[in-house]
Amino acid sequence: MPRSEVAAPERRGTAAPGVHRRRRVVAVLFGLAGLGAVLFLLSRAGTFLILHAPEGADAIVVLNGAWPQAVKLQKEGYAPEVLLDADVNHTIFGRSEADLASEFLASTKPAGMQLCRINGDSTFEEPADVQRCLEPLHVRSVLLVASDFDTRRTLETFRARLPQYRWSIAASSAPYHDADQYWKHRAWAKTVFYAWEQYLYWKLVDQRRTDLVLR
Repeated sequence: MPRSEVAAPERRGTAAPGVHRRRRVVAVLFGLAGLGAVLFLLSRAGTFLILHAPEGADAIVVLNGAWPQAVKLQKEGYAPEVLLDADVNHTIFGRSEADLASEFLASTKPAGMQLCRINGDSTFEEPADVQRCLEPLHVRSVLLVASDFDTRRTLETFRARLPQYRWSIAASSAPYHDADQYWKHRAWAKTVFYAWEQYLYWKLVDQRRTDLVLR
């Protein structure tokens, strides 16, 4: 009996280091797996924000001044009409973006393109102005053209606020630059970070607003 009482603690003492080692190995493996998952998600952070899936529509709405891509899509037969959104609030040397866009349209006279003056200061507010410009056209489907990293948020916003239209979207610089390589360039990284900040604000705040759907 005394022998067993002495031996038992020795067995418990010799087993403990092995248990601790196994726990450390498991913890390291879980840590590496977690790090790998984080790195993978970060590598896809830019790609996730970009949607480029244009569909045939009754009209094209150009956001962020991305009119060259809109003209290309118009020539490819995606839609006959193009609305060029231009802000009326912010000025450059005394001229608003809408003023400059109006002069551009007057001088170039592109077929099927007209100006849509935007008063809203955010993507959430912009659909109200777009709705006003779309109503005289009596359209049912709209193809949006937006900046690459804003495309997912923009499409979700317009679908939520104006569900009476069928929406699709095209990235302004498609085929866009290597979004999965954004971390190699400081400017791209800052753009992706800011775009994610806006996207999360849309998901967590704007999407929950009581005035989400426009009447």
